[in-house]
Amino acid sequence: MLLPDWLLWLLPVPTATGAAMAWAWWASRSRGPADPAQSMRAHEQFRAALAAPPPAPLRVDADRVPVGRQAARRR
Repeated sequence: MLLPDWLLWLLPVPTATGAAMAWAWWASRSRGPADPAQSMRAHEQFRAALAAPPPAPLRVDADRVPVGRQAARRR
């Protein structure tokens, strides 16, 4: 027996809602204490990434097709 078309049309809505609720539950679960040394290393990597200069913007060639950074350097 096939499901009615309207039910098949609306089925993704509660499915997506349930998946979002499961993800929120999983993401907010309580975790054990973090290793202080690992936490400090991660924080220093984060600060170094913020302090680094941003990458060069992509250039656009004559045909308005984006050219990657490596390809732009070869020209």
